[in-house]
Amino acid sequence: MEARWEGIVLSWEWLQQDIGHGPGSCHDGLVRLLKAARAEPRLGRLFPWTSHHDLHFSLSTSAPWTAAGVPFAVPLDGGGYQVRGQGGAGVLGTPATPEEAVALLVEHLPPDLGPVFNHPADEPR
Repeated sequence: MEARWEGIVLSWEWLQQDIGHGPGSCHDGLVRLLKAARAEPRLGRLFPWTSHHDLHFSLSTSAPWTAAGVPFAVPLDGGGYQVRGQGGAGVLGTPATPEEAVALLVEHLPPDLGPVFNHPADEPR
């Protein structure tokens, strides 16, 4: 899992530098969010994946991703974040910082979140 987190952070940092998107851009917001989420043990144990600058989490380390009720976060142009329920089911909040976004994500994690598994066929029943 550590290698996945390292790789996704480095990929988005490289893309941000390559494209030249600076502070306040979605790229910058996503890099900051990734670093904050990685530092939070309850999120850092999950498999991170991104889609259209959104940060999602999976219990499965391979597709199809298994969200299991885990919310996701969206960096907003100009700063700030939007935290949404799984599948986009409602806005849970619009925190200003990546740390506040991570706290809101953790607050809305399912209490019975199971272990991470390597393939959907290995999913605990």
